[in-house]
Amino acid sequence: MPSPAQAIAALMQQHLGCKVLPDSMQLIATGASGRSIMRSSSPCAQGILGIYWTANRADNASFVPAAKGLAAAGVQVPQLLAEIDLGQGCGACLVQDLGTQDLLSLKDAPWPIRKTAYAKALRALIPLHNLRPDWPLQPAFNADMYRWEQEYFAEHLLTRHLGYPADLLKNEPAMQRMANNLASLPGVPIHRDFQSQNIMLQGGLAYLIDFQGMRLGLAEYDIASLIYDPYMNLSEEESNELFGLYAEMKGAAPDEHIFCACAMQRLMQALGAYANIGYNQHKEWYLSLIPTGLSKLRQIAARVPVGSPVADVARWLESVI
Repeated sequence: MPSPAQAIAALMQQHLGCKVLPDSMQLIATGASGRSIMRSSSPCAQGILGIYWTANRADNASFVPAAKGLAAAGVQVPQLLAEIDLGQGCGACLVQDLGTQDLLSLKDAPWPIRKTAYAKALRALIPLHNLRPDWPLQPAFNADMYRWEQEYFAEHLLTRHLGYPADLLKNEPAMQRMANNLASLPGVPIHRDFQSQNIMLQGGLAYLIDFQGMRLGLAEYDIASLIYDPYMNLSEEESNELFGLYAEMKGAAPDEHIFCACAMQRLMQALGAYANIGYNQHKEWYLSLIPTGLSKLRQIAARVPVGSPVADVARWLESVI
């Protein structure tokens, strides 16, 4: 099996018809998912990224069909240029290089600049939610998947980070009720990880990346992922302004209790990931995001309307965080 650099260099050479050496490949992103993203320093390979993946995660091989389907539907994603199946669940592809400016790079910019970028991101997302994909997606959100997110939060954040008993959340019936309630609602195609690092800005447009985890779920999950993204740490006023902007684009505001439930789910998943990666992969930067994530979770718990079907979840979370 070729190394990521060898596989991507060979595919670039075949696609471009010029010499591209593995030594010219520069790793720009990698992770536990088994994906490596590279650029080449070769002059003939400028403007192209190479992506290599393994079978470490089931969604890795979904990137290429999703890229084709989204582009055909007019969703703003990087152009797919070439692909190769390397066998044993591994593969590589070439895509348009959208540069280095993602939404996160604007974290310290004045609010009017950030708001304009957020508006572009929301406009790019809405067509995805309206799709009827004819390619295989990842398994749809169901009650078991919502429960997995909750228990991931319990294991890594509540127990490992805060020191609570491991079964604290598992014994809270309100969590199962929320999972069942969300799973009973009709789903649409969602990005699944719609946060500031997965939105690239180029040429006045916002492009979606890392969409291989697409599945059926609730649009509110994606919107909450963006508005309550701990990486960006928006103020409550800014978050509310974006919520209103999305409602204006859609012509109606999302149901408040569904939105709040999705936001709590997403933040629990994110906090579980920060603690897991921080402690188990020894990437301490992720631990620094936990206070912001907990603050966002408290903020959304306080937002849950009185009498909402998930009010008991909000009150339970407020009591433990």
